[in-house]
Amino acid sequence: MPKFVSSRDFEFFQHINKEISADIVDTLVILYKLNLDYVNTNIYGESTEKISYTGVEVSAFIDYQPNTAVSNADFGIDQTQEVEFRFVRSILEERHIYPEIGDIIGYNDAFYEIDNIQEVQLIAGRPGYNESIICQTHLTRRSNIQIEPRQV
Repeated sequence: MPKFVSSRDFEFFQHINKEISADIVDTLVILYKLNLDYVNTNIYGESTEKISYTGVEVSAFIDYQPNTAVSNADFGIDQTQEVEFRFVRSILEERHIYPEIGDIIGYNDAFYEIDNIQEVQLIAGRPGYNESIICQTHLTRRSNIQIEPRQV
């Protein structure tokens, strides 16, 4: 693995990724940050409903996994889907937002809850040269979140 990557090279990579994300791929998602001041919890400290701020539109790369059907004897058949949303770190820094576990991402008339965040994608293995933030999500029910659909 090459270790001779200068800050100029890293800035060039950042510029190319921003251009690809914004101009070529141009897939917009809406990131809803949780408003923890108004989240109601039960006696176990688990949230009973999720209250979020107004969503922020951000471009992302999206990797869909196939839908899977889950059978439950009490409730019948349910459907689940896992999706990876990949964000260019510098775009998020410019917008002053950072996705966290539990936040909601709206895309294609569906909502996905962030389960895990991976942000160690280093250029040439060098610390400080983080390129992207990868959010692993799952499809969530609209009844579990308090988000109104965006009016167009």
